[in-house]
Amino acid sequence: MSVMSQSCLENMPGTKLEGAWLVWLQENIDRKCDPEQLLSILSKNGFSPKSIQAHMESLFPANFRLLEDAAQKLDPQIDYVAISKVRITRADCGLNVQHVPTPKLQLYTLDGFMDDEECDRMVEISSRHLRPSTLTTCDVGYRTSNTSDLSMLNDPYVAKVAEKIAKTLGIRQSCSEGIEAQRYDAGQEFKAHTDYFQPGTDEYTSFAGDHGQRTWTFMVYLNEGMKGGGTKFFAIDKVFTPRKGMAVIWNNLYEDGSPNPDTLHSGLPVESGYKTIITQWFRDRGTHPMFYD
Repeated sequence: MSVMSQSCLENMPGTKLEGAWLVWLQENIDRKCDPEQLLSILSKNGFSPKSIQAHMESLFPANFRLLEDAAQKLDPQIDYVAISKVRITRADCGLNVQHVPTPKLQLYTLDGFMDDEECDRMVEISSRHLRPSTLTTCDVGYRTSNTSDLSMLNDPYVAKVAEKIAKTLGIRQSCSEGIEAQRYDAGQEFKAHTDYFQPGTDEYTSFAGDHGQRTWTFMVYLNEGMKGGGTKFFAIDKVFTPRKGMAVIWNNLYEDGSPNPDTLHSGLPVESGYKTIITQWFRDRGTHPMFYD
């Protein structure tokens, strides 16, 4: 690596690191993530090296070099515009979908997506098959929930719910990951993160190779009444309070297929009680046709 001079850093373009991304940086520093990986992610999201250096201080890599453009090489055969216009985004979809009005990301809610019986049954099934949650990158104290790999249970009821999610969104399960449940007990949380795989990182190479980038996230709250435990989207400073059966659905990408950093979100700490959700992530590759219609 070649050493970059201070004057070169000062003259490099980019935006000032602040707000939600500054919180993200500090939390990842606290959990001792690789400084070069943090620098790479921030640089690729348009932040100036000088601003990053000011906040990383002594952790800023001494041998920092200009990073090569590691932008995701998008498959021209994938119609990202069509992915951004799936069933729930359409006025004539026949669902009581609520669009969150913001130009920063595609974000929707759907009250009553699952009824009480469905929610209770999924809580009961998932509670019998829990393991500590993991991350695709460093994870010490960052995600403290427990996960149930529902898709691996070969349970017909789970399969029915997964198909309901896919048909509601409008993308077939062949272009999705297996459905999961996550349980958060008092004191547990999932700190600020994005769901997409960051292009140009080992994470992207390891997890996006065969099935591609994550597109839509479909998350459903299975219970309510806990204290805390909301889902916060930092770019719009909005917190969703868990309501039993309500789905929160968002597109992790822009219309051109590139990752949208404004999808940065967190599962706030549960202060009392517990929270159980199910999540299904969709991908930009899979067995085609991708769409039901």
